[in-house]
Amino acid sequence: MKVSLGKKILWVLIVAATPFISKAQEATQTPLQLTLDKAIEIALSDNPIIKVAEKEIQRVDYSKKSAWYNVLPSLNASGQYAKFLTPMSTSFAGMVIPLPTDFNASASLSLGLPLFAPALWRTIQMTTLDMQLAVEKAHASKITLRNDVSKAYYGVLLAQDSYKTLQGGYALAEDVYQQAKKRFEVGLSSEFDVISAEVQMKNLQPSLMEVENGIEQAKMYLKILMGLEITQPIEISGNLINYESSIENSNAFSNFSLDANTDLKQLEIQQRQLQKALSLQRTQRMPTLAAFGSYTYAGTGNKAGLNFITQQPSPASQAWFSQGLLAGLQLSVPLTGIFTNIAKEKQTKVQITQLAIQRDYLEESLNLQVRTALNNMDKALKQAEAAKSNEDLAQKGYDISMKRYDTGMGTILELQSASLALTQAQLARRQAIATYLNSKADLVKTLGTE
Repeated sequence: MKVSLGKKILWVLIVAATPFISKAQEATQTPLQLTLDKAIEIALSDNPIIKVAEKEIQRVDYSKKSAWYNVLPSLNASGQYAKFLTPMSTSFAGMVIPLPTDFNASASLSLGLPLFAPALWRTIQMTTLDMQLAVEKAHASKITLRNDVSKAYYGVLLAQDSYKTLQGGYALAEDVYQQAKKRFEVGLSSEFDVISAEVQMKNLQPSLMEVENGIEQAKMYLKILMGLEITQPIEISGNLINYESSIENSNAFSNFSLDANTDLKQLEIQQRQLQKALSLQRTQRMPTLAAFGSYTYAGTGNKAGLNFITQQPSPASQAWFSQGLLAGLQLSVPLTGIFTNIAKEKQTKVQITQLAIQRDYLEESLNLQVRTALNNMDKALKQAEAAKSNEDLAQKGYDISMKRYDTGMGTILELQSASLALTQAQLARRQAIATYLNSKADLVKTLGTE
C-alpha cells in the first residue's frame, strides 16, 4: 500500500513539474523573432502537410514515368532446364526403343512494340492530369496554411495587445485606488471610495491571468502550424495598431475574380479526368495492333556431351537441339464485354453531370463567401474608425474625471466609469482591426491569391 501511494505521489510531482520543466527548456533557448512574412516562410518549409503534398507530387511523377515506359519496346528473356527422372523412349515397328536423353533445355528472347494502342495513350494523358491535380492540391495546401498562419499570427497580436490594454486599465485602476486612499487618509473622501477602487482594481486581475494564458495558447498554436517544437520560444514584436494604416475600403476588392480559386481549379481538373476516363472506356471497344519478334533455342541432351549449335540429329553421345526466329504483327479485336463497357460509360457520364452541378454550387458558395468577407471588412473598418474616435473621447473623459476627482468636484464612481470606458474603447479598437485582418485573410484565401 505504501509503494502504491509513493508511486502516486511521484506521478503527481512529475505532472506538477512538467510546466516548469517546459518553461525552463524555453528559457535556455534563444527566442525566435518573428514577423508575419517570416512565420509564413517557416511554415511553408517545415509544416508536415506541405511536406506530404510535395511527396505526393513525387509519387504522381513516378506514376507518369511508369505509364510512358509502356510505350517503349519490351524485351524479355527466358530459359528453362528440365531433368528426366526416367529415360525417354519411343515406339517403332512394335518395339520400344530407349533414347539416351538426360535433360530438356530451352532459351528464348522476345521483343514487343505497341503500334496502335488507344488505351495506352489515354492512360498517359490521365497521368498528366493526375500530376496537375497533385500540383493544384499542393498549391491549395499552401494557400490554406498561409491563411491559418496569418490568422494565428493576428491572434497572438490581439492577445498581446489585449494584455497590454488590460495592464493599462489595471494601472489606471491602481492610480484611482491610490488617489482614493490618499484622499481618505486626509479626510477628503469616504472609506467607500477606497473599497470601491480596490475592488475594481482586483477585478481586473483574473482577466489579466486569463489573457496571459491565452497568449501562450495562441503562440503554441502558431508554433504547431509553423512546424516548430513546442518548447521553442518565439517573440512577436509590434501590435495591431501598426496594421491600422493598411486598412482600406472593400471597394479596392470590388473587381474580384474566382479564376484562381484552388477548389474550382481542382473540380475542373477532375472534370477533365472524367472526360479522359470516358475516352479510355471507349477504347476498350477498339482493336489494338502490336509488333512482336522472338528467337527460341530448345532441345534435349545427355551427359555424354552437348552440342548447342547443330540442328541435326547427333549420335548417342551428342544432343538434339533446334532454333527458330519469328517476327510478325498481332491484331486484337474485342468481341465480348461491349454491353458492360457501355454501362460503365453511362456511369461516367452521370459522374460528369454530378461534378458539373457541384461546380455550379461551389461557385455560388464561393461568391457568397467573398461577399461575406467584403461585408465583414467594411463593418470592421467602420468599427475601427468609430473605436479610434471613441478612444480619443474616452481618454479626454478620463482626464477630465481625474481632475474633477482631484478637486473634489467628481465622484469615485464617475472616475471608475471613465477608466472602464477607456479600457473598453482600446480593446474594441484592436478587436476591430483583428476582425478586418482575419476577414481579409479569408478573402485572399477564397480568391486563391498569395
